Parts: sequence; C-alpha cells; structure tokens
Amino acid sequence: MEFDNTRLIVSILGFGGTITALLFGVFQYRRSERWKRAEFVAKEIKEFESDPIVRNALLMVDWGVRKINLNFVPNEQFDNYIEVTREMQRKALMPHPYKTIDDSECSGDDPEGPVRGFTSVQALIRDAYDALLDRLERFGNFVRSGLVSKEEFEPYLIYWLQSMTANEGSKEDRAWRLALLTYISFYRYSGVKHLFKVYGMAVEPGGATYEGIKKSLDNDAEPRPVYEDLQASST
Repeated sequence: MEFDNTRLIVSILGFGGTITALLFGVFQYRRSERWKRAEFVAKEIKEFESDPIVRNALLMVDWGVRKINLNFVPNEQFDNYIEVTREMQRKALMPHPYKTIDDSECSGDDPEGPVRGFTSVQALIRDAYDALLDRLERFGNFVRSGLVSKEEFEPYLIYWLQSMTANEGSKEDRAWRLALLTYISFYRYSGVKHLFKVYGMAVEPGGATYEGIKKSLDNDAEPRPVYEDLQASST
C-alpha cells in the first residue's frame, strides 16, 4: 500500500513537471514570437523612415510651407530647394480625370513640362505621396492579415495618421487633407483605409472623418465633383 502511494505521488509530481515544462515552453514561444514581431516592425519602420522620397512626403504632411529638395539635386543649396505650400499639394493630389492646368501654372523654364496634366513639380509631389501611401498600404495589409497588431505600429504611425486627418488649422490645411483622403479613396488604397480605420478614423467618402473635414470647408473646395462622384460610388 505504501509503495502504491509512493508511485502515485511520483506520478503526480511527474505530471506536474510535464505541465510546468509545457507552460514554460508556451511562454518561451510566445515571448520569442513577440520579439520576432518587434524586430520585424522595427525593420519595416527603419526602412520607412530612411526612404528619402517618403521623408519628403512626411515633410509635406508636417509643414504648411516648406522648402524641399523634391528632385534630389545633389549638393543643392537649401535656398534653391522648391518651396511647397498646402495649395500646391492640394492641386497635385487631384485625380487625373479631374485635373487640368491653366497657362498660369505652366512655365517656360519647366524642364519636363506638363506631366499628364500636372506640372513637373506637382508630379514630384504626387510621386512622394505615392511612396508614402505604398508604405502605409503595406502596413495596413500587415495589420489586416494579423501578422502585426495595430498596437505594435501605433507608436510609429499614429502621429502621421492624425496629422493627415485632423479637422483643424487653416482652410488651406483642411482642403489639403480632404484632397489627400480623396486621393486615397480614388486610387483604391484599401490597406491605407484599413490602417486609418483600426485607429478610429473613417477616411472614405461618407465616413465621419472625411465628412467632418468636407463640411468644415462648406463644400467650396475646388474639386467638389470628385467628392460627389466618390460619395455616389460608395453608396
């Protein structure tokens, strides 16, 4: 009888040890997975922040007026950088079917001339925003697939996402934001829209964020037909 009790105790201790080892293994695995995800996010953000075209786009997001080396002229003096304003950005972000440039925007010293209805400077602005949105599209798809959580990206991205959606500042600031959000929907950046959505920003036409900015402008922004067409297509 005493021998049977000893065997029982040994069995229980052995089972407990197995469970403890199993739980420890699960803990180690989850910790390892968190580290891998953290390293992955850090790598993605490092590439994001070191991309010179993306950096130009972030400068435009952050500043209403800013001199920027848009065409990456080597060793260019700061005074010779292109001064970019909110109005320049808004015009550059017009979708192709709705964009026309008048004679006042064309310049004889523009080396590239109009590019599909845009000045060469406007085309460079669009290129910068496309690079930024392509990166955000990638991040949004990571979150949508469950590869990375929104919490892991939040410290790095929330400032920029809020800067692109804040219903504040001058009329020019808000008109630029509305043009940017329109651009996102018009060119079907679904991952970008998802990224905004998980942080509580409804940036598609009809969404609270989009409509709030639109309403604050009293519908007097130049590309009103674009907004109306997008609104109709989303319903």
